[in-house]
This record gives sequence, structure tokens and C-alpha cells, in this order.
Amino acid sequence: MARLARWCFEHRWRVVAAWLLALVAIAGVSKTAGADFTTNLALPGTDSQAAATLLAASFPAAAGEGDQVVIQAANGATIRSAAVRSAVTAALARAAAVPGVESVASPYGPGGAGQISRSGTIAFARVNWAKSSDQITAADAKKLISAAESADSADVHVSLGGPAITNSERVGLGRSVGVGIAAALAVLLVVFGGALLAALLPLATALLALGIGVSLTGLLSHLFGISSAATQLAILIGLGVGVDYGLFIIGRHRVAVRAGMPLADAVALAVRTSGRTVLLAGSTVCIALLGQFALGVSFLDGVSAAAALAVALTMATSLTFLPAMLGFLGPKVLSRRERRALAADGPVSAEPAGFWLRWARFVERRPVIVAVGALAAVVVVALPVFSLSLGTSDASTDPAGWTTHQAYATLAEGFGPGFNGPLELAARPASPAGAAAFGRLEAAVARTPGVAAVTPAVTSPNGQVRLATVYPSTGPQDGPTVDLVNHIRNDLIPRAAQGTGLVVHVGGVTATNIDF
Repeated sequence: MARLARWCFEHRWRVVAAWLLALVAIAGVSKTAGADFTTNLALPGTDSQAAATLLAASFPAAAGEGDQVVIQAANGATIRSAAVRSAVTAALARAAAVPGVESVASPYGPGGAGQISRSGTIAFARVNWAKSSDQITAADAKKLISAAESADSADVHVSLGGPAITNSERVGLGRSVGVGIAAALAVLLVVFGGALLAALLPLATALLALGIGVSLTGLLSHLFGISSAATQLAILIGLGVGVDYGLFIIGRHRVAVRAGMPLADAVALAVRTSGRTVLLAGSTVCIALLGQFALGVSFLDGVSAAAALAVALTMATSLTFLPAMLGFLGPKVLSRRERRALAADGPVSAEPAGFWLRWARFVERRPVIVAVGALAAVVVVALPVFSLSLGTSDASTDPAGWTTHQAYATLAEGFGPGFNGPLELAARPASPAGAAAFGRLEAAVARTPGVAAVTPAVTSPNGQVRLATVYPSTGPQDGPTVDLVNHIRNDLIPRAAQGTGLVVHVGGVTATNIDF
């Protein structure tokens, strides 16, 4: 590795030019080809995936994205007030005309009485898209929001919920990356004693690697499914490890320079020592990330590959581009104060000293005591794992100003929290006996504690699939909702379907999150 570092140092123009050429070429190809990201969460072998597959095959209109338009009347008006009804009806008609929207189930339509709260001040409309959430662009979602919110007035407040709506409201990655870069720069300035150029170098190295990595991820999205969140995760992980790796190598290089070592020798020493740490650490991170392929959840495969690619490229730039840039930087890798001290007082010993040396010697002298103490600390920190409850974030955790959070709160106020996480009973009756059994299942589910309502089942265009919506009385993240899903699957469905050939799967976003 020392020979590699010395070669990069001596041929720095070639190394830097090669990396920049690679960035321009790959970014150009990626921009021309575009990206084909997906947000589909496929969970092979799960009940929710079976429901999604059944609906996609026989009931495509119900298999698409489903969003909700939530209406709240104010100032003494009700949902049935003439002015409110007129404004909302017009807005829902505009929503139905948005490209990609399959249908809008209005609370004023046939069977819409169940979509109006008992107080008469809150209602919701169901919006069905003809495509899945990964195919709905932010622009299409914004059009739906604009159309629905055209009813907003002093007497009416409209808010919207659903995966596509949430995606359209998310803050861009640029702000997160900007905050991360600013924080990293502040830390590096402190560690490097105010040497600005040395502090900027790890960031430049990481950003070069990430520019190439993000472009390659976009190209890879045409070959296999990669989530749209993959680039965000890759950038944040890559930025973190890039700063870490740069800190290792530059820190060791600076110590050697202050000790009076020639620059080329200092670079070779830094890569021969700290560079080995970078190589081991980067390889370990890549192996750990790619280990997620063993989970069998395709949604994570692309995320893992993108993050591993970013780490591998960051590791490569740290071991080649960084030594080359240190050649350009020369003695300016030290701050002005450090350069003046070096010129006035001569080299500073590179021998270890201070607190960390004393700590290392303490560990060497008392390894058993330190090991037992460390193990005890780890055990204490790990104890909460035994009461850990896993879940996924929903609109209740969105910022209060987002329309998705407002829709969640309003719907929970009018109908209960379970209306924010409906379940889908997707059935294939196969025979008249199966159809009768499904009817009995609907009735049994409606009587089950923890169920707020069950909508009348609708039949697919080919007549082969029946679909009913179940609204729990508890929220999507609540334990009783998980218990309800398990009770329907393990008890109610087998009991109703016995001997009839009826096949029923429980799907929907809430059931999918539970399976995940």
C-alpha cells in the first residue's frame, strides 16, 4: 500500500484527472439514461404480498395507490351544508380529473354515508390511482393536492394522506447533506487545528466518490429494483465514512509532516498504517451491507447495493485520490500556526504521548478489569432490546405543517385512529359456497372487538375477486392492531373458509408494515 500511495503522490495529475474524467463520464451517461427507481415493497411469502398479487391480477383498479382526501367543516357548518357540499363536490371532481387517478369515492356518493363522521363535521373521500405509488410522480401528487385543496375556505379545511402525498412533501436531500457537510467541516477544523485545506480534503474526497456512486446507482436501477431512498442512504453513509477515512489518513500524514518527514514518505507512511485501517473498515462495512441480501426482502437489496457501492468508492478515493491531493497540498496540510511553529522550533516528535497513551497502557496492564467493565456497560445499554417494539413511521410523525399530518389528526378525531390504517380482505371465493363463506367472514370480522367498521365488499371486473375494507379501532402502530391482524389471519379466516375452497388474504399498507 505504501507503493500505491507513493505512486499516486508522484503521479498526482494523472490520478486526479482520471477520477474527474470518470465522474464526468459516468454522470453524463447517467443523466442521459435517467433512473428507474421504485418504492414497491415486495415481501415474498407473506400474506400481504399474496393479497397484493391477487388484486394486481384480477382487480388492478384496487391494486393501485390509495389516498384519502379529508374534509373538515368549521365555523358552525357541517359536511352536509349546501356551501360546503358544493365546494367539496367541485374539488373532488377536479381531483378525479387529475391524470392517473382511477376513481374518487365521494362521501356524497352512493354508500358514502359511512364516510361522514357522527358529528357531521368531518368526512373523507377515497382516491384510487391507476398505478402504484412508485409510479406516481411528485408532480402528479401535487396536482391532486392542489385540486382537492381548491375547496379550502373559512368554512372548509381540506387535507390529504397517503404514501404518494407523503413522498411529495418530503424535504429534499440537499438540506440534509448541507447540514451534514457543515457539521463535519466544523469537527474537522477542530481536529486539524484550524487547517482549512486539510479539513476540506476529506469532504472533497467523499463528494467525488458519492458523485460517481449516485450516478452508477441510477444506472443500476435499470437492471434491478432499487428504492428511491437508496441514494439518500448511500449519500449519508458515504459522507460519514468518507470523513472518517480522510480523518484517519490525513491525521497520520500531518503527524509525520510535523515530525519533519519528507512529504512523499509521510503520505506513504499514512497509507501504509491508517490506509490499512481504511481498507479493513470499508470492506467490513460493504460485507455487512450486502449481508442484507440474505434477508430475502427485495426492497432492501437495492438499498444495500447502493450504500455498499458508495462505501467502496469512498474507500477507493481515500486510498488513491486523497494521497494525490496531499501532494498538491504539500506543507499546507498544516495550519499557518503549525507551519510557523515547525519553521521556528523544528520537528515535533511523533512518539505517542498524553491521555490516550496513558489509557492504552492502563488497558494493557489491566485487560480483565477493562474487559469486564466494557461488557457490563454493553449489557446495560442492550437491556431495552428485550422490550423493543418494532414499527414503521406513519403520518402521525410527519411535521405538523404537512397536509399528511393534518389529515391523520383530523381523520382520527372524526372516526378514530384506525381509519388511518385500513386493512384489506382480498378473497377468491371460487364457488357459491366460498362466496357465502366470505359473507360470513365479513360479519364475523365486523363483530370482532377492535374493529370499528367493515365496508361492503366489491367484486372485481372479472368476477373472481371480492374486496372488503376493515377499519380497526386502534392506530396503525398500536399493538392491538397487530393482534387484530393475527386474529383475522389465524382464527377467523380458517374458521370461515373451512371446507369451502375460499381463499382470503389480509393486505393493505398496515398489514404490509406488520409483515415487514
